Amino acid sequence: MDIDAVILAGGLSTRMKANKSLVKLNGKKLIDHVYERVSPQVNKVWISTNEIIKGYPSDVQFPDDIQEKIGPLSGIYSGLKNVRTDWVQFCPTDCPSLPENLVDKLSSGIGKEGFNIFIPLVHGNLQPTFMLCHRSVRKSIDPFITSKNYKLMSWVKSNHYKEIIFHDEVGFANINDQEELKNYQDEA
Repeated sequence: MDIDAVILAGGLSTRMKANKSLVKLNGKKLIDHVYERVSPQVNKVWISTNEIIKGYPSDVQFPDDIQEKIGPLSGIYSGLKNVRTDWVQFCPTDCPSLPENLVDKLSSGIGKEGFNIFIPLVHGNLQPTFMLCHRSVRKSIDPFITSKNYKLMSWVKSNHYKEIIFHDEVGFANINDQEELKNYQDEA
């Protein structure tokens, strides 16, 4: 199955006080960790970003199409607009241990019951920035942007989505600030 991935790297990083994609964990940028984990699972990896990230070809990077700072919904909208495969796997730039079976597990539901979004469910918590989406759902984002409802789960719930259970909580751990980065390094 043709699936591309989009790393969501266009956030403000306000708690980190630096571009999270470029922050180093064990000598490598966070985005490098994510890229290395997701790339074997998909055909091609794209980056939704507000600034060009050195070390990655510029032709796989695209800016968020929505200039307002509305959160991950903007990167998802841009990803669904720019990527040409029918299915797009999203992942945030700040989760260096994302599961190595993420795409296989989420895509196992494709074609069953007409679901167009698959989202990991980890210990009762949905992880929507790790969603696998059919590109046809992009048009359903427009009314949310027009009405300034940028809540990711509000949009997801307007679609036919399925929760896929994962048991690996560590694979979905994200790093939001310097303290979490230090704790993550100490545990590694």
